[in-house]
Amino acid sequence: MKTSILVATIVACALAAPIASAQNKHPHDKPAASMDKDKRMSEMQEKMKAMQAQMDTIRTVTDPVVRQRLMQEHMQAMQENMKAMRGMGGGMMMSGKKGGMKDGDMMKHHATMENRMDMMQMMMEQMMQRDQMMQSMPAK
Repeated sequence: MKTSILVATIVACALAAPIASAQNKHPHDKPAASMDKDKRMSEMQEKMKAMQAQMDTIRTVTDPVVRQRLMQEHMQAMQENMKAMRGMGGGMMMSGKKGGMKDGDMMKHHATMENRMDMMQMMMEQMMQRDQMMQSMPAK
């Protein structure tokens, strides 16, 4: 039950972040440089790989104290990554251009949103794995 509530909360927050981001932008604001967005996306993907490596390590550890410490580190990394994802924006603004987005802009926006959704799905999967590991740990 806790897992489903936690997953629902994360999904709601993740989906609300682009809307809040879009509301905070003004039409005269210039969009962040494309290279900057690509760099941030690349950094996020590296952080996601590091989180997956943490989960792989947690699965192999048998010492409950070490496992608990690693799980706390993983939760902290997950929280930091969720904050970073919120900071990435992804709002549905039309970049202040009359006539909306160009085809290339729309495709890039779609690719960015797809990457963000993939990362959110990976985090949710890791949260469910983490929950399963917590349930399998002996009670103190």
